[in-house]
Amino acid sequence: MVSKIPLRSIHYQWESLLYRDDLSTKKPPEYLFGSSVLSRNKNGQAENVRFSVYFPGGHENIFLIGEFNNWGDCTKEKLNSFLLTPANDGFLHLTTNLCKHKDSYLFLSVNGSHKQILRDPAAKLLNGEGNCIFWDFEDPTTYKKKYSQPNTLHQTTNILQTDVPGLVARWFEYDSSAKTLAESNLDLFTYIRTCGVLEKIKDLGFNTIQFLPLAQSIDGDNWKFRYLVAFPFAIQKNWGDPDSFHALIDHCHKLGLGVIIDLIISHCPFKDYQVCGIKGEDVGVHLWKAKENHELFLDEITPWGTKRFRYGDPMIRNYLTESALFFAEKYDIDGFRIDNVDGILRFGPSGDGEERPHGRLMLRELISSLYEYNPLILIHLESHYFYGDNAKLLVAPLSSDPRALGATAYNSSRLTYFFHTSFMPKTIEEISIWRFEHIREEKEWGKSNSTIADFHNHDAAAGLIEQRATGSYAYDALILKNPDLDFHARGKIRVMESIISFGCEGRLLDLLQTSLLQKGTFEHDSSIHWGLLETNANSKITVLYKQKLNKLLEHAAFWPENTLYRKYVNIDEGNKIIVIKRSDKTQDTKTSFYILINTSSKVHNNYAIGVEDEGRYDLVFNSETINSLAEQSEEEKIFKSTKSTQFEFFSKEIRINTIQPYQVVVLKRSGQ
Repeated sequence: MVSKIPLRSIHYQWESLLYRDDLSTKKPPEYLFGSSVLSRNKNGQAENVRFSVYFPGGHENIFLIGEFNNWGDCTKEKLNSFLLTPANDGFLHLTTNLCKHKDSYLFLSVNGSHKQILRDPAAKLLNGEGNCIFWDFEDPTTYKKKYSQPNTLHQTTNILQTDVPGLVARWFEYDSSAKTLAESNLDLFTYIRTCGVLEKIKDLGFNTIQFLPLAQSIDGDNWKFRYLVAFPFAIQKNWGDPDSFHALIDHCHKLGLGVIIDLIISHCPFKDYQVCGIKGEDVGVHLWKAKENHELFLDEITPWGTKRFRYGDPMIRNYLTESALFFAEKYDIDGFRIDNVDGILRFGPSGDGEERPHGRLMLRELISSLYEYNPLILIHLESHYFYGDNAKLLVAPLSSDPRALGATAYNSSRLTYFFHTSFMPKTIEEISIWRFEHIREEKEWGKSNSTIADFHNHDAAAGLIEQRATGSYAYDALILKNPDLDFHARGKIRVMESIISFGCEGRLLDLLQTSLLQKGTFEHDSSIHWGLLETNANSKITVLYKQKLNKLLEHAAFWPENTLYRKYVNIDEGNKIIVIKRSDKTQDTKTSFYILINTSSKVHNNYAIGVEDEGRYDLVFNSETINSLAEQSEEEKIFKSTKSTQFEFFSKEIRINTIQPYQVVVLKRSGQ
C-alpha cells in the first residue's frame, strides 16, 4: 500500500512515515535509572539484580534496605554489604541476589548521625505503606502480551478521552447485570478489562482511548490530583499492579483500541500533599539532594506550587525520557499526550515568556527516543501559546529545524478556540462560516494544520474561561439552564461533531459526556453517566449519531494521509451551509464523499450541491433519519448528478429536496 501513496512535500513529522520501509518496533531501550536484572536462574527468575540511583556529588552513604536485611536493622557489617557504590557517571550502584520479584525495598541515607528514608525515583510500583516494589517484568509469572499494537498511521485516530475511574464509576447504571467496582472485589484495571465497557467503546466506533494521568500521583480522589505525579515510572497503586495494567492494555489491543496516556514531565509536587498516607515532605524525588542541599531532580517553583524539573541536567532529561520509554516498552502504550508543553518550553505563568534553556532540548530528546523505539507511536502536545512559527514547529519534522519538535499533532487548535468563543455562545447570524475555511487554509496560528480536533475536552468541561463556552459539559454550556435552547444545543453538537470528523485532519477527540448530553462539570464529576443511554431518548439519539459518524470515519478518505485532498467546495454564507469533499488517493479505493453541513436552524428546499463527477451518488449518512430513528427506502438513498444550472465551477450538481435545521448529509461516489 505504501508504494501507492503519491509523493508529497513533507510538512509534518508523521508524513515522513508514509514513505518509510521499516516501521517496526526496535530493540528495547537500556535504562540507567532504577532496577535491572543482570542474570537469571534456570527457571527464568531474577538472580542478580542491580539498583542504580543518580546521586552525583552526594556525601551521604546510600544503602538498599528491605526484609532481606530487616530494613537496615542489622549488623553494621551486613548493612555495609548493601551500600551503593559510586561510578564515574554520577550514579550509585548495588548488585544483589537477595531481592526477588515483588519484594519491597527502600533506600537509607546515612550522613553521620542523620538518617533519612528515600524512595527509588524510578520505582515501578509503591505499596500501601509507601515501600517501593521490585517488579521483574520478565519473571515467568508476570503477564505477557498476546496481541499486537494497532497501526496508528493508516487510520483515523478517533479518541475517547476519559478519567480512569470515571470511565466505569457509573457503568452499572447501563449494564444492570454488572457489579459495581466495590462489589466486584477487583482492582480498577481488571474491572475495566472485564466489565464490558471496552467492548462498548469499540462498538461506538472509537479506536483509541486517552487516559488522564495514571502514573503514581499524590493521594486523593479528585482527577486533578492525577496531574501531580510524584513517581513517573510507577502506576497508580490504588488501581492495580503492573500485571493488571498490562492485561488491560493488551485487551484494548485485542479489540483494536490504541491507548494514549497523559505524560507529566513539566513539573513535580514537593510539598503540601501525601503519598501512601505519608506527608510530602518525607516522600518524593525532591528528597534526593547533592552537596550544599541542592536538589538533583527539581528546579524553580511553578504557579501551581510544584517545581519544574532540572532540564539543564542531561541525566534528569534522560530520567524523564526513560519514564516514557518504560511505559511504551513494558506496557505497549501507543501514544502520549505531553501536558503543559508551554511550561517546558518557556518561562512565565502561562508559558508565554522567554524561551527556557534546555526545555526544547528536553522535548526533542524525548520525542526522538520514542520514535527510535516505535516509529508509529503517537505524540500529542498540549500547547496553547501560539505566535510566529510556534505551532508549525510543534509538528515539523525533527530533521527540518533545530527548534522542531516533531510531534504527531497538537491540542488547542484555532478551530477549538473558534468553537468556544464564537460558534457555541453566539447565534449563527453573528458569525461567518468562512472562518472554518480560513482555518483550513492555514491562515492562522503558525501556518500549521496537524491538530487534534475537538470542541470540548476535559479542560474545557472543567475550567470556566471568560467569554468562552467552557466550565461545564458541552450540552450544559450550550443550553445555559434554558430548556428552550435544547433543540439548538443538540443541533450545534451535531454540527461540531461533523466538522471535526469530516473537515479536519483525521485526528479527533471527544468526551462521551458530550454525546450523552450530560450536565454538570468535569471539575466536580468526571464520571461518564452511562445510564443516560437508558433513560434519556435524546442522549441515545446523539450517541447513535456519534456512533454512525465514527463508523464512516473508518474509510481511508478520512485518514490523515488523505487530508491533502480535502476541499471545502462550497461555503454558502447566505444559507450558512458548508460542503466538504473528501477523497481517497492513497489506498486505491477510488472513492470520494461530499458532506453537507447545515450550521443553522433554517430549512432549505431544493438545495443544490456542486459535484465534479457525473453519475450515481449514494446517501450513506443522514442525520435526520438518526433523529427520527427511521430508515430511508433504497430509492431515497440514491442520487444522480445532473447538469449544473447554479454553479460556475461545477459542471454537475445534485439536488436535495429539503435540508432540515442542523442537518448533516454524506453522499458517497465510488470509483468506476
